[in-house]
Amino acid sequence: MSAVVVKSDAMIAYASLWYEARDEAGVSIPAKSDLPLRGLAAFMPNLLLHRIDVDGRAFCLLFGTALTDAFGQNLTGTYLEESMAAVDAQKRRETFEAFYREHGEEAPFGRWVSGTLNSRTGDMVEFESLALPYIEPSDGSTRLMVHVRPLAKLSYGDRLIPHFTEETVRMFRPDGPRPDWLRPRSGN
Repeated sequence: MSAVVVKSDAMIAYASLWYEARDEAGVSIPAKSDLPLRGLAAFMPNLLLHRIDVDGRAFCLLFGTALTDAFGQNLTGTYLEESMAAVDAQKRRETFEAFYREHGEEAPFGRWVSGTLNSRTGDMVEFESLALPYIEPSDGSTRLMVHVRPLAKLSYGDRLIPHFTEETVRMFRPDGPRPDWLRPRSGN
């Protein structure tokens, strides 16, 4: 397995917020209410909250304002498979299948992705995303909070196309120790 290099300091800070909330709550997966709103505020524009329905489809509960601006559309209330199709859907399925073979179908997962998005003018924009689970207090279900960070600015007036390629994917058990590659770098 190749080494993971998280490029965005914001991604590391998001992971720190999640792991600190988990540890302070003394649970393996924090409830949404365990995550401090003031700390989460910096990430809200780039957050995507979704639930996985019984049929395995991802329903978007919140699509952050920075994501809405970048894509030119608010995907809240849509099924992500219809709105943001992965160019390499088969490869995406294979990463989930491999994780579930190793950890079981009910295992909670974290998922870091580095990939590319295309813009409407033809530019390729590198992005990172980090999906971490949370418990929804209203029904006890496990849902996902995904921090999505484009790593380059778009040209004025350009928008991202909602299709993406996942180049590097690392799935992990977030209910265990924090992975070393997801820790703050020395000197930060």
